[in-house]
Amino acid sequence: MIQRLTAEVENAKCQNTKLEAAVTQSEQQGEAALTDARCKLAELEAALQKAKQDMACLLKEYQEVMNSKLGLDIEIATYRRLLEGEEQRLCEGVGTVNVCVSSSRGGVVCGDLCVSGSRPVTGSACSAPCSGNLAVSTGLCAPCGPLSTTCGVGSCANGYRKC
Repeated sequence: MIQRLTAEVENAKCQNTKLEAAVTQSEQQGEAALTDARCKLAELEAALQKAKQDMACLLKEYQEVMNSKLGLDIEIATYRRLLEGEEQRLCEGVGTVNVCVSSSRGGVVCGDLCVSGSRPVTGSACSAPCSGNLAVSTGLCAPCGPLSTTCGVGSCANGYRKC
């Protein structure tokens, strides 16, 4: 009976040692998993921080673009009002307006506005290179050039250009 109990004790000690080794191994695996999880958490937090910084930069750029867009929208609206005012002024002060475009070989050529009742420009009668201004006259269309700002509502002093 002593031998049998001794064998059982030895068997229990051996089993205890195996269980302690399994517990130690499980603790080590748990520590490794915990360390790995902490490392991944740190990486994710770093990625989150970088994403927040990128988002802040993108938001700042977006706000700058929106501010530029707003400024351009205001400028477009201003120019649209100015253009509509000029069109209205032309229509009220001049009457019917015919748009005549002439062209020549080589270079940009002016498009002239001729007052109703005058003959429209045809062919190359008005083929001076355009400097960005349109000439409006009571007779033949004058070549493009700077418009006089001292003109009255009628024709200019020279009779060829109108403001």
